[in-house]
Amino acid sequence: MATKKTNDINKDDINKKNKKSEVKSDVKNEEITSIDNSTNIENAKKETKKENEKNKDNLTQMDNIPNEKQKTNEDKENGFIKFLKSFTPYQIVYLLSVVVLVTLFCIFLPDEMLETDNTFVIICSVIAVIANPVCELMISKQNKWNFIVSIIFIEVTESVIAFSMGHYATAVISLIFWIPIDFVSFFKWKEHPDKEEEIITEVKRLNWWQDILIVLAICAFGFGVGYLLQLTPAAEDTYLDAFATAFGMANGILLLTRYNEQWYAWGLSLLFSGIAYIAGGAYIMLITIGAMAINTIYGFVKWLIYIKKHKKEVGDSQTTIKNKEEQKL
Repeated sequence: MATKKTNDINKDDINKKNKKSEVKSDVKNEEITSIDNSTNIENAKKETKKENEKNKDNLTQMDNIPNEKQKTNEDKENGFIKFLKSFTPYQIVYLLSVVVLVTLFCIFLPDEMLETDNTFVIICSVIAVIANPVCELMISKQNKWNFIVSIIFIEVTESVIAFSMGHYATAVISLIFWIPIDFVSFFKWKEHPDKEEEIITEVKRLNWWQDILIVLAICAFGFGVGYLLQLTPAAEDTYLDAFATAFGMANGILLLTRYNEQWYAWGLSLLFSGIAYIAGGAYIMLITIGAMAINTIYGFVKWLIYIKKHKKEVGDSQTTIKNKEEQKL
């Protein structure tokens, strides 16, 4: 009987221990499940946060798209407004003077405009007379859009006038040389904007020996083309036409490469063109010759001041770099 009681007691103890262990395991399991639940909740919160952040980023990007477009439009508008504001009182008076002179010439001296009754040629001459000073003024301002003005309003109109006067070299060169080179020049100038002002283009100068080579090339071209034009029937003022064309082409190449010497070539081209217009009776074109002669001096001085200032800035920056390197050593 005693053994039976002890066995029952042992069984009760074992049962109690088992129950305690079960309770503990249940508690542990509950703790583990609660931990898992809390981690799951935290992970879910993190994921919702990430999704919210992504949504916010997408919304901000969507909001920024119109803002970026607005900025680009504003930049374009600011560039155009800057270009308009860049005109000085002298430049405004210069352009208005040309327009007034052309208007007065057309009203009071219509018979002296050109030695022709062709209305289309006369209209072309009026357009060319006004467009030429505008284009040259834009060149003096180092603005790349001068080439587009030249293509649309000058090259075609001047080739029509030149053909009517028998100046075939000038007419052909306007079509086969100037229009292509104006296109190329526009994109070349676009590649070299000024560091401080994007609306203007950087310009430079040649060496003295390069100047001599250009003069020799112009002379060779002028005499060669002049001789060939003498063999062309109905050609007028052959050598005059050839040299005006030669200096004009030199101007175009130097303008493409942004060299200040293009003003020398352009000035001589104006001289020969003026003589040719007088010989051909195109007196209205003398307005544009006179206006461009004034602007040639203005543009040459303006470019020269820019080049000297730019060289000085480059020299100062190089000296500062050298001084810093010496200090490091």
